Amino acid sequence: MPAIIGTGTQRAAKTSRVQVGAQNLNFASWEAVASVADLPTVNFESYNAGDDASYSEGVSGVANCEAKFGGSYDAGANPLAAVPGIYPRDALATVNFITSRTDGTQWNFPFMRIRSVSNSGMVEQLVLFSVTDAKNQGRFTRPGQ
Repeated sequence: MPAIIGTGTQRAAKTSRVQVGAQNLNFASWEAVASVADLPTVNFESYNAGDDASYSEGVSGVANCEAKFGGSYDAGANPLAAVPGIYPRDALATVNFITSRTDGTQWNFPFMRIRSVSNSGMVEQLVLFSVTDAKNQGRFTRPGQ
């Protein structure tokens, strides 16, 4: 069967994970949206005489990453350990969004600002975390960086 052109090698999210400190969230999902501010640098030198037009130019400004993540608390690792401190705060330390446990590809946030989170623990269900508004607090790294 011929390969479909343009599909590349796909990666399933089934080996992804969220780590908070040294603890894992199981059945985890995450989303990271990285962006930079656009600082325009257009000036009289941006004019192209051959086209008789000026073109947009700029440089990257402040880097930002907005995130959402959630999962169930893995009490099986150490049932007496403290539940991760996932609540609104300015500096949740060491958050990793692991793309693939097989090759260790990950996003790394030394500190993260948490602005909105829900936590649930119903009888006969898992202890769940759902962070709907989080941002980097300082530097962060992404896969391939």
